[in-house]
Amino acid sequence: MVHYDWGLPLAIDLFAAALGAAAFMIAVAANLAGGRKYRRISTIGALIAPWPAILGVILLVVDLGRPLRFWEMMARRSHETVGIEASMLNVGATMSLGTWILTLFIIGSLVYLVTALLAYPFKWGQTLQKIVGIMGVPFALLVMAYTGVLLSATTNSLWGSWLLPGAFVASAFVTGIAAIVFILAAVQVVKPDSKMGINIPKLEVVNGWVIAFQLLIVVLFVIFGIGSARMRMMIGPTFGLLWWIGVIGLGLVLPLVIGFKGGAKKSYISLVVSTFVLLGGFFFRYAVLYGGQLPV
Repeated sequence: MVHYDWGLPLAIDLFAAALGAAAFMIAVAANLAGGRKYRRISTIGALIAPWPAILGVILLVVDLGRPLRFWEMMARRSHETVGIEASMLNVGATMSLGTWILTLFIIGSLVYLVTALLAYPFKWGQTLQKIVGIMGVPFALLVMAYTGVLLSATTNSLWGSWLLPGAFVASAFVTGIAAIVFILAAVQVVKPDSKMGINIPKLEVVNGWVIAFQLLIVVLFVIFGIGSARMRMMIGPTFGLLWWIGVIGLGLVLPLVIGFKGGAKKSYISLVVSTFVLLGGFFFRYAVLYGGQLPV
């Protein structure tokens, strides 16, 4: 039996990196769809995107214990491959693959942030922003998806579900939108005349539909996996309170209702609800990561 020893730093990394990648995707989509109309959304998304991913890399270094091991993990062979021969770049290793994807995304998102700022004073900056954004989309998608794909490829009774990658990607989009709403709402609360909250209801409506999709996948994930002892322990005695209140109740159902009602009417409500969504997204990945390591 394969033993995994993945702790809190990796759980935060899985959450933060996916959030940053989703914020990047939303920024690019808003820029391509609306230009000046959705500039607040695209700019905030661009400002958010690289920093959670950078936090993820820092936490990977912390989890490894020694910074030198981080570089060894990227450049050398690993004993833990995912079914293919590891190359000199070690792309077959779970941690190495994720680190390379994350590093490339960080570079791309930092470049995109610069172009987003250049788009304000220079017209050519707007064109450059669109080009860099489109080029960065594949890396953002890989960051959102790779953990779910690799976990689902294991023989672990909880992780080995074909539904897990979709649940992780949907969760990434949900938390990415929530992060943008959180910043917009926070600025609006502090500066009521800023008009930063003008796009919040639209974002909450969109997020309502994404949450509905995620909730459907999560329900199917539980139903198809209920035969696993780890699944029953995760949603029951071990993480039951965290799962049903933190993940399902506050993280999904509450913002789903608000989204389907056309969004919150007050910025401070959006601030609170987006906080619940962010916490719910983290609790989801925490419960799944730790749940897969429960002794059975």
